[in-house]
Amino acid sequence: MQKKKVLVWETLATVSGGQKMTLTVMDMLSDKFEFYCLIPAEGMLSEELKKRNIPYTLMGNQTLPTGVKGKQVIFRYGWMSAKNVRKSLSVIRKYNPDILYAPGPAALPWSAICGTLSRKPVIWHLHHIFLDGATKKLLNLCGNWKSVRKIIAVSGCVGDQIVNEHAHEKVRVLYNPVDVEKYSNGSPARIRAELSSKYGLNVENCQVIGHVALIQKSKKQDIVLEVIKRLKSEGMRVVGLFAGETRESDFLEELKVNACKMGIEENVRFLGRRSDIPDFLKLLDVLMIPSFEGFPLAGLEAAAAGVPVAACEAAGAAEFIRVSGDGIVFKEDDIAGATEAVKQMLEHRSEFEQYGIEFARKMSVREYTSKINQTFNALVDLKDEDQ
Repeated sequence: MQKKKVLVWETLATVSGGQKMTLTVMDMLSDKFEFYCLIPAEGMLSEELKKRNIPYTLMGNQTLPTGVKGKQVIFRYGWMSAKNVRKSLSVIRKYNPDILYAPGPAALPWSAICGTLSRKPVIWHLHHIFLDGATKKLLNLCGNWKSVRKIIAVSGCVGDQIVNEHAHEKVRVLYNPVDVEKYSNGSPARIRAELSSKYGLNVENCQVIGHVALIQKSKKQDIVLEVIKRLKSEGMRVVGLFAGETRESDFLEELKVNACKMGIEENVRFLGRRSDIPDFLKLLDVLMIPSFEGFPLAGLEAAAAGVPVAACEAAGAAEFIRVSGDGIVFKEDDIAGATEAVKQMLEHRSEFEQYGIEFARKMSVREYTSKINQTFNALVDLKDEDQ
């Protein structure tokens, strides 16, 4: 039986939480579907696509520069959209996909336009909380179009952003899956040795606070530094480890300067991009998520590793804590509250560890594979009926 074709938009060249899920979905569907990807540039994502023999086209930059505001946003995004839609339609004519799949946030409207013009069914996969009203209005407008057949949301709060009644009927909440065996069997010994030999840091007999995300202001690594400063001032032997590719180099330098000013430069290390996250998580006593998230994949991976999570009470991170029981929430940017949350989890870690592992086991890859297959197969059936 010939495989059905899926065209995929990804708007970042790196591999963070959203891109991990895109790769996971393609792996899950590879028996019945073949894929062609539209990506901004060569990078970590293109390397992963090459490993899977998935062809791709480079689209150029698909995100707006930091600091673009007001009317500039409309002009710059409009111009970028026109170029991307035109190039995307060219690929669609050549590749002739059966389904258009848009997990990249900037590409959601483009996919709806391309689906309408090419008469192809579209699946959106929403991972993000969109903080500006204009973006939400645009998504609700485009989500109402006939071409957008299904909207997968990684959490209830992400799906609730689609308030248009007709568009909301298309929403299906699917929490991200996690490979429990992979993350529960991580081994931190090699990372301990690396920290000692490469970074001059001994973590033995220390409380290790971790953060896993791109280095950028929206991820709020500065909150983690403030918590480490407070814990150290209270006499705790504490270490802060940051794993993640740097997306905003100026912000990384700002974090390093601030760590020096706080007197915690010997307590923190920025480890950059890591391919050994299961091992990294096993080294931690607490994972912090101080930012707005749709449904934090890092939190789910931490739960599978038996690591409790201190998370901002806003949006998907709070929903993750509520449904998993694997941690405590604190108010946005509340340093004192975040510090207290970390201290409570250190004191009662074994209880949170059990809650997290039990929840992660429910988020099985097998069950998610079945559900995502149903979603894509349903669109193929609808497309065949339309024809």
